[in-house]
Parts: sequence; structure tokens; C-alpha cells
Amino acid sequence: MTPRERIIATLNHELPDRTPTDGWFHHEVQRRLKEHLRTDSWQEVLHFLGIEGWASLSPRLRFPQFELRATLRPGPLPGRPVVWLDERTYEDEWGVRRRLGEGSWYEQRISGPLENAPSLADVEAYPWPSPSQIEEPPEYAARVRELQQEGHFVSAGIPNPYKQAWELRGMHNVLADYLANRDLLEAIYDRLYGIYGEMTKRMAAAGVDMITITGDIAMQDRLMMGPRPWREVDKPRLAKLIEDCRQIKPDVFFFIHSDGNVMEIMDDLIEIGFNVINPVQPECMDPVEVKRRWGDRITIHGGVSIQRTLPFGTPEEVRAEVEHLIRHCGYNGGLVVFPSNVIQPDTPIENIIACFHAARDFDLRSLSGKPN
Repeated sequence: MTPRERIIATLNHELPDRTPTDGWFHHEVQRRLKEHLRTDSWQEVLHFLGIEGWASLSPRLRFPQFELRATLRPGPLPGRPVVWLDERTYEDEWGVRRRLGEGSWYEQRISGPLENAPSLADVEAYPWPSPSQIEEPPEYAARVRELQQEGHFVSAGIPNPYKQAWELRGMHNVLADYLANRDLLEAIYDRLYGIYGEMTKRMAAAGVDMITITGDIAMQDRLMMGPRPWREVDKPRLAKLIEDCRQIKPDVFFFIHSDGNVMEIMDDLIEIGFNVINPVQPECMDPVEVKRRWGDRITIHGGVSIQRTLPFGTPEEVRAEVEHLIRHCGYNGGLVVFPSNVIQPDTPIENIIACFHAARDFDLRSLSGKPN
């Protein structure tokens, strides 16, 4: 199988030749892996690990007035033009301010332009981006086809509008708005879903294989805003976004990322059209239970612990966890082995290699079907 065929078979719940893998890596981990393998090529690292076939090609939003003031400073964060307010603090194109931590390894949101918005008029006055600010990659559809013909599975993505809303407004404000200021929250969401809905329709029209929506909506034990407010506010908007895209490309896959426990809305996510659930964080959700209850309708993209086994286990323990995951969740496809978020700098290189090579080397022909 080509890498693209392997991924598509998996997402269609067909048994591939081997379980596909994917990963997100902290920039310091990327540096260490390249150093370990004595290469400057990240593609060589991915090939060595066995992560193959994934490509991403998304439109972006342009903010011309902001770009006149922005500068690009060397370094891994933020990695794009921003307005620097001091050596560690910057403002992005939305007006959200963040501060870099020591060594620029992490960053913290410190304020947003709608944090003190008391009325709908303040929301109206904010300079929301328009469809004219969407910039597609050059010859978007042709480039997507070219990548697919080269054996890639092509995705494109947007942030979860909930995440963009709380960055603009503040998480404490948005969570309170679900209960006490619903009109203000829905006004923000209508504008965010308007622009992101247009972006996803363009992705579908370009022929991408999968559209990703990323941004946490859950804590370790439950949904942040609770299932009832989510069903009232987020669910219908996500449903429309997915439906609009499938009117254009009926077979496009939809992927949702959220850390934490989303068990209480899994049926809702499937109902509105999500095919791929990431990362099924094993500290919060048992991948085997998820497979048992919903495995015929969704693909698990995740399942490997980055809080316990990957950073603190031995290579043997990492391999055992990955093999257990494949035996119990990958016996009929429907599994992409993926550490459950960005692999952090405290993770031993040997464990990273053990994780991906365990999946690469697992002979799916040894599986006799659904385990007991």
C-alpha cells in the first residue's frame, strides 16, 4: 500500500498492511531528533520513524493593516509576523496578546481585544475578517491533486471557534457567557463561524481529503462548558459547517481534536458528521471502550499516553502500550497511532523511536479479528 492508501483504508475501517502513525512534536524535540539522527532534514526523521503520507495545505487569513506593523523575528515561537510589545510579549493579528516563557519553549495568553466587551455594539465594532481576506494557496485545487497523486493524504484545518472566541474574550468570560450572556456569545460565534465556514468550503472545493478542527473543549473529566450549553450553541453551528462542506465534497473526512474527556458528546459528534476523533487521551478516555462503543463509526487518531508512558516509561513499556492499542483498537482499521498531543522535551528519544517503530513493525496479519 502507498501511505495514502494506508490512511484511507484505515479511515474507511478496512484493515491496512500496517497501522498508520502520526505525531506532533515540540520544536525542541524536533531539534533533538535531527541531532540524534545526524540530519538537518525533518522529512528524513519522519521517514525513519515511519510517519508517512500526511500533507497539510490550508488557506489563511490576511490582515493587511496588521501586516504593515508586524515583524518576523528569528526563532521557533511564534514563527510568524507579529507586533512585538517587548522582548517577550507580542500581539497577533486578532489583537490577542501573548508572552513567551523562558527559552521560548511555551507561551501564555495574557489578554484579548474583547475581554472587556460589555455589549453587542462592542462585538459589532470589532474589525472581523471578511471573505476577501482569505488567501488560498496558489492553484489550490491543482496542488491538492498533485499531492494526492504523489501518495499523500491531504488535510486542511481551522481552529475550533470556541478556542478563538476565548482567546478574544477570555476563557472565564466565554464560559460565563454560555450561561449569562448568550446573545453576546452567539454574536461572536456567528462571525467566527461565518469566516471559518467560508474557509472550510474552499478547502472542500479544492478537494482536500480531510478537514480538521482543533482546540480543546474538555478538561480531564468533562466538557468545559457542559454538554447542554455545547449542544445549544456549538453543535448546530458545527453541524451546518460540516453539512455545507459535504454539499461540495460528500466524502470529505472531518477530524476534531480536543484533549480531555469528550465521552458525554461522542454520540453528538458522530451524529453531526465527525469521522476522526483525536486524541482519545488515555488518561481521560479508555481507547478500548471508545473502540467498543463507537469503533464502527469513528477512527481513533491517538491513544498513546504523553503524560505517563511516553515520558516516564521504558522503551519496552512504550512498545507494549502501542501493541496493546493496536490489538484492541486496530483489528479492523479505524486506528491511527498518535501520541495524545505534542511530544514534549522531557520525552526520551529512545521512547519516541520505540513508539513509532512498534506500530511500524506490528504485523496486522497476526490479528485474528476482534479480541475477546
